[in-house]
Amino acid sequence: MNRDIINLKSNLPSIDKVYAPLDAWGNTVGRYFDYKRETAMIDHATVKLKEQTKVILKQIDSELQKELDRNEKSFKKEMFRLQTIANELNKGSNTRDQIFDHISDLTKQLGDPNIPDSVKENLPQLIAIAHQQLSDERDSSMQKLNLMSGFDPNQKSIKGE
Repeated sequence: MNRDIINLKSNLPSIDKVYAPLDAWGNTVGRYFDYKRETAMIDHATVKLKEQTKVILKQIDSELQKELDRNEKSFKKEMFRLQTIANELNKGSNTRDQIFDHISDLTKQLGDPNIPDSVKENLPQLIAIAHQQLSDERDSSMQKLNLMSGFDPNQKSIKGE
């Protein structure tokens, strides 16, 4: 396409004829017909240049529209990806809330005098398991957040390195 723009430059004919000093009338008539012929050539070159310009402008418009369509498609894909990650993060938040509620229930059971001691002996282990699940959920959420931002924790983010 750049070559087309360069080809728009056209060598327009110029009026640089040298006339011998014959007579004023002959020179005037000769110059008049030369002027008419060269003006017609300039007009033809101008029309040709305008047509080439229209073709190149249409090519530019079509390339621009194609690029805009591609950008819109990429934008929609990226928004869908981000929305999917956001939905996963919301599910993770609900899971964390359920784990917190479970830990709270287990902690209440430790102080409840109606629960037998044999059951209370297993409660700290169940609480530890719930804490591990909570930690796993936190790690999963961090990975999802990193996916959302495109952050790679294994790469250096210091300038120049």
